[in-house]
Amino acid sequence: MTDRTIPKETTATGAAFRAGVKGTRYTEHPDPTFDVPVVTDISPGPNERHFETVERLPGLSDPEAAYETGRALRMIGHIMDTEGSPPEHGRVFLQQLGNAVLYFGLRGERQPWGAADTAFVFLENVKGPTEAIEAMRQAILTYVVHRPVAKSRGTR
Repeated sequence: MTDRTIPKETTATGAAFRAGVKGTRYTEHPDPTFDVPVVTDISPGPNERHFETVERLPGLSDPEAAYETGRALRMIGHIMDTEGSPPEHGRVFLQQLGNAVLYFGLRGERQPWGAADTAFVFLENVKGPTEAIEAMRQAILTYVVHRPVAKSRGTR
């Protein structure tokens, strides 16, 4: 038995993850009612909608990294829906991701779990040409760093 503990998840970490996975802005305020939804032109599919219901991912310890993890998860859901993956595949991936994040936290890693780690877990099980897998990795990481901007009330 070890004396290592899972990094403490804070309210801000949970709120940041929820904001990322739901596609809302991260405002550094721990109250998710302050997040402003982002208007998108693509309807979410079954995997993306399922991922939006995830409230927390135990093992996340840093709000900024948690937000990026949520955004990566959202893009992964979009990719799975685009490829026609059934919701069962999304649920299995979510279990794998939860296990990986928790194990990572238990190992006592110095850096927080982030988007690149999330993309790695997803792409570990993707079969296809190296170029296609790298394109998916780039799509995930590009989506993560592209911060949503809320439309002002006066614009359409």
